Amino acid sequence: MRAAPLRFINAALWPLTIWMSLRHLEDHPADDYVERTSPIVATAVAFWISLIALIVLATPVVSTIGGGFEDGPLLMEQFRRVPQAIVNALMFFTPVLYIAGFWLFTARDEAFPR
Repeated sequence: MRAAPLRFINAALWPLTIWMSLRHLEDHPADDYVERTSPIVATAVAFWISLIALIVLATPVVSTIGGGFEDGPLLMEQFRRVPQAIVNALMFFTPVLYIAGFWLFTARDEAFPR
């Protein structure tokens, strides 16, 4: 049985530590361990996709449009275009996926102590 702070750190970093637990799947081919690990892996994949999409889409793209008249000054304008509805949805679902994975990970860790 590991110490409580180490177990909490392991559970808090579940999107990273879940991949190491895949090494134990062959030890439990017919157990609930496999059934409880598969949803955590699916949640981890969804979390990483959501996090990467949030980082990419939340970084505003700066575009510059310019033009001018024949003898007049050159006019330039910069603007940012961000798909705000998608970013808002990702800002909601990314923490929800993290919390769901944290809960699944701790439930599996309690059911199958190492």
